[in-house]
Amino acid sequence: MSEDPQSGWSFKNIKKWLSNTPETRDDLMHLVQHSRTFLEPDTVDMLEGVLGLPATQVREIMTPRPSIVGLSADDELMEILPILIDSAHSRFPVFDAENSDNIIGVLLAKDLLRFLHSPHVNFDLQQWVRPPVFVPETARSDQLMRLLKGSQSHIAVVVDEYGTTAGIVTLEDLLEEIVGEIEDEHDHVNANAHYIVPDPRYANAWVVRAQTPLEYFNEYLEAELTSAELETVGGMVLQELGRVQGSEGQTVEIDGWSFKVLSADARSVSLLRATRL
Repeated sequence: MSEDPQSGWSFKNIKKWLSNTPETRDDLMHLVQHSRTFLEPDTVDMLEGVLGLPATQVREIMTPRPSIVGLSADDELMEILPILIDSAHSRFPVFDAENSDNIIGVLLAKDLLRFLHSPHVNFDLQQWVRPPVFVPETARSDQLMRLLKGSQSHIAVVVDEYGTTAGIVTLEDLLEEIVGEIEDEHDHVNANAHYIVPDPRYANAWVVRAQTPLEYFNEYLEAELTSAELETVGGMVLQELGRVQGSEGQTVEIDGWSFKVLSADARSVSLLRATRL
């Protein structure tokens, strides 16, 4: 085998690399890290990602409970569609209507495509919910990879030691531990315009994610919301309400706008309807 000076490949380098047999995962990781002289950097990074999975607990890569974009089991179709459009996700955890800390299943957005042209038909969300996969937050990422593969699922519900929902983790989260950040065609959009979606049921109304920055809300809707202490629309609404618990369905008026809380749990607000007065 001839040596390629450009790639760093040589029989001498490979023989030296293989001379010491690794006895532990750390030894193998060390061996991989010293293989950059004759392996492509991307290849080495992926090998490090694969070897790092057993040392990575699920709670380190999950989306925590307050950041989950989910649905409630008693949501109506016209309440769900704006959330699907706004988030651009393909799968949504569905929470128990009587206990917002428990996930009863997962909804696939594609299952609702048949209703787009008939939004007023009788609709029962629970008929379209698929059984969830549960995993403890202390589980290893490689264990979860095998579990998702075996169950043919792309999402798992992470629970704490008391069985309460701690977060969710997706197959994409696991793959990103191996190959790095994966950006799809929605990622850039979500960071901008899809914070706000027109609500077709009401005049001068928009469905707004509570995490929408005040600066972006003002720019997008030509509003003039200001706060020296707060950065998001949801934070301003909660400040006016004075509480989180029981805020769902409540309405406040701020600087020429009416905000109705469409979705909230005991700790945070996730979705609002903003109406220009």
